[in-house]
Amino acid sequence: MDVRTASELSRGRYGEAVAMSEEESREDKGKGPAKEEKKLQEEELRKILREEEKRLKEHERRLQKLEERLARGEIGEDTYREIRARHDARAEPTEPPVPPEPGEEAGLEDLGTILEETIGSVMEQVSRRLEATVGSENFERRMEEVGNRVREALSRIGPRVEAGGQKVVISGSGVVASDTPIDELKCAGSGKVTSDLRAREVRVSGACRIEGYCEADEVHASGALKVGSHVQAKEFHVSGTTKIASDLRGKEIHASGALSVEGSILEAQEVRVTGQLEVAGRVETEEFTSRGRFRIGEELNAQEVDIRLQGRCRVPTIKGQDIRVRGGRRDGQLRAEVVEGQKVYLENTRADLVRGNKVRIGPFCSIDVAEAAELEVHETSTVKEQRRPTER
Repeated sequence: MDVRTASELSRGRYGEAVAMSEEESREDKGKGPAKEEKKLQEEELRKILREEEKRLKEHERRLQKLEERLARGEIGEDTYREIRARHDARAEPTEPPVPPEPGEEAGLEDLGTILEETIGSVMEQVSRRLEATVGSENFERRMEEVGNRVREALSRIGPRVEAGGQKVVISGSGVVASDTPIDELKCAGSGKVTSDLRAREVRVSGACRIEGYCEADEVHASGALKVGSHVQAKEFHVSGTTKIASDLRGKEIHASGALSVEGSILEAQEVRVTGQLEVAGRVETEEFTSRGRFRIGEELNAQEVDIRLQGRCRVPTIKGQDIRVRGGRRDGQLRAEVVEGQKVYLENTRADLVRGNKVRIGPFCSIDVAEAAELEVHETSTVKEQRRPTER
C-alpha cells in the first residue's frame, strides 16, 4: 500500500492567533494547542450549518407569505412562479468563512470522530431543509455550494493519514493508493484514493474522490463523494452530493441530497431518495421511493413505486405492481411516456399511456390513453381515450 499525505498548507491570517496558542501550549505541557484546535474546527463546521439554516428560514418565511397571497387570489399562478424564481435566485450562500490555520500537523486522536459527527449532522440537516424549501431547479446547485463550503473548511485542517494493517484513516487531508483489499477506509476531511478501492467498509465525512471503482459491503458518506467508475455495495447510504461515473449496484440504497449516476442502478432491493436523483440509464429495484425530483434516462422497474413530487420528474417508462404518484409541491409534476402496473394511482402526471388492472387518475393529470379494467378519473384531470385491456 502506497500512502502519501497532502502537502502542508501555508499559514493564513490566523497565524498570529495560532502562534499565541503554541506559546500557551508550551506553558501548559503541550495540552493547549490540541484542545484549542479541536474546539476551533468543531465551531467552524457548526458555523456553516447555522448560517445555512438562517438563510433557509428566511427563504421559507418569504415563500409562506407568497403561498398565502396565492391562496387569497391576490396573485395568479404565473406571477407566483415569477416571484418565486426571484426568491430562489436570491437565496445564495455567502462566501465560505476562513477557518483558523493549524500551526502543526493535527495529532488529535479524536479529530476524525469530531469531523465525522459534525459533518454528518450538517449535511443531513441542510439536505432536509433544502429539499423542503428550495426550488427544485436550484437544488443541486445549492447542495454543491454547501459541499464546497465544507471542503473549503476542511482543506485548512492539517494533513494526517494513518495506515495500519487493513485499515486506512484520513483525518484532515490526504491521498492514498491501495492495490490490495482492505478492511476499512475512513475519511474524515478531504481525501483522494488514486486507485480502485476494495474494502469491507467505507466511511466518508467531508469530501472524498475515488478515481477507480469502489466495491464494499457498506458505504456511508456525509458530504461530497465522487467515484470514477462503478460502485457495488450491499448498503449504500449517502447524504450531500454523490456522483458515480458508471453503474451503482446495491441491495439497500439511501440518498439524501443529490445523487448522480452516469450508468444504471441495478440489483437493488430498496432505493430511497430524498432530494434529487439523476440516472442516465435504468433503475431496477424491488422498492422505489422518491421525495424530491428525478430524471431517469431509461426505464424505472420496481415492484412498488412511491413518488411524492417535490419538483419536475421525468422518466420514459414506469413498470411495477403497485404505483403511487402524489403531488407534493405546486411545481411538482411527473412526465412519462408509459406508466404500467397492476394498481396505479397518479396525481400531477402527464403520460401518453397508462395501463393497469385498477387505475385511478387523481387531480391535475393529463393522459392520452388510459387502458384499465377499472378506471376512475378526477374531475380536474383529462383522459383523451379510455379503453378496456382487450381493446387493442
